[in-house]
Amino acid sequence: MKAFKLYSLLAIIILLASCSSNDNDAVNFTNATSQQGCPNVVGPTAVYWDYAHGIPAPFTAIPIMPEPKTRFTHSMPNLNMSFDFPQGYTATEIAIQNSTFGVDLRRSENDPQNKVLWRYYPITLFSGSANIDQVRAFVINDLMTNEYGFNGTPIVDCAPPIQTVDFGGITRTFSSRAIRFGNIRAIIWVALVPMPFGSSVAVSISAGPINEFDNLAMNVFFPISFELLLPDRDALSDRDGDGTPDIFDSQPDNPNVT
Repeated sequence: MKAFKLYSLLAIIILLASCSSNDNDAVNFTNATSQQGCPNVVGPTAVYWDYAHGIPAPFTAIPIMPEPKTRFTHSMPNLNMSFDFPQGYTATEIAIQNSTFGVDLRRSENDPQNKVLWRYYPITLFSGSANIDQVRAFVINDLMTNEYGFNGTPIVDCAPPIQTVDFGGITRTFSSRAIRFGNIRAIIWVALVPMPFGSSVAVSISAGPINEFDNLAMNVFFPISFELLLPDRDALSDRDGDGTPDIFDSQPDNPNVT
């Protein structure tokens, strides 16, 4: 009996140790609603939608890509694009001179029902006078038709107004959508800056099965996004040695408070 209790205790300790901070925060986000104002997304999906709109995600620790994982580094050093991604996914570098630079990350390429796509093109050049609505429509249609073989009309869960910001004479226009089509959910945003001979556009797509999307947000999309935001996060200062970097620690000099 004592041995059984000991083994049970060890099993519980191992189980608790195996729970990542991603899992803890996923529980914390279970009933989250969108602060941005979209009532049609909840839980981690709502937090991820808000994060795409500049609203900080209330993580208790930096989200980490679970093991096993692989490393992707873009060959263009000026992009500073390097991140871990899960086993079973394929990262495709996009480097078209004078056109598009970025990455496509896919899972289940030939199975649209289970396919996951994370796309980030920080630089895409559009010729002509396309406006933000036309660019967004092109990106969404390309996603549905060419990636998932879907030719119908998506359900639009979130469609906030276009945002335009002026940076010292440079106008940046931002537009986003949360959509569903078939059994797939996708969060898309595009940002457009006019140029003399067209537009420079940044594109972000996070898409995957609806019933998996919360998990994908927590264990794939968020870890990649944070790693791109904080490329040197492993070297971040942690003065009190409690495992939480100072920038996320409410009391960075108190090891008993994270």
